Amino acid sequence: MINAKNVSDKYVLSVIFLRIISISPDEKKVFTGFENLVKTYDELKEIVENPEVYESWHTALKSVYAVYLIVDTETGKQYVGSAYGKDGLFGRWSVYVDTHHGGNKGMKEVICDYPDRYHAFQFSILQILPKTVTDEEVIHIESLWKSKLLSIKFGMNDN
Repeated sequence: MINAKNVSDKYVLSVIFLRIISISPDEKKVFTGFENLVKTYDELKEIVENPEVYESWHTALKSVYAVYLIVDTETGKQYVGSAYGKDGLFGRWSVYVDTHHGGNKGMKEVICDYPDRYHAFQFSILQILPKTVTDEEVIHIESLWKSKLLSIKFGMNDN
C-alpha cells in the first residue's frame, strides 16, 4: 500500500491517478442526422467498431432502410447501393467495413488494382426508407437512383 508521507509518495499517487483517468471511456458521440451524414471509410469504421461511443449512431442506422452513395474520391466514380434486412443501413455498411468492397464487383475491381483505395471511399445517404417497405420496393428505388446518377454507365455499378 502506498502512503503519502513524503514527496515521492505523493508523486506516485499523482501518476497512478493520471493513469486511471487516461483509461476512462471516450465521450459518447451524438448522431447528427441522416441528411448530414457524409463519412469517409475510416470515419465509418470508427462508428461501426465503437458501439459504446457511437450508441446513438448504431441505433439510428439500424432503424432504417436506405439507398446510399459511395464515391471514390480519387476518381469521382459512384456506386449506388441499398440497405434492407434486420440491421438496416448499419448492417449493410458494416459489411463494407469488414470487406472494404461490400461484395460489389466494381468496387472489388478497384481494390484489386489499388488495394488501399477503400480509404478514399466516401459514404452518404441518398434516401431514407422506413423498414415497412418491401425488399422489392427498396431495390426499385435503388434502380431509380442508378438511372438518375448514371452509375451503371459511368460509375461502379454493373447492374
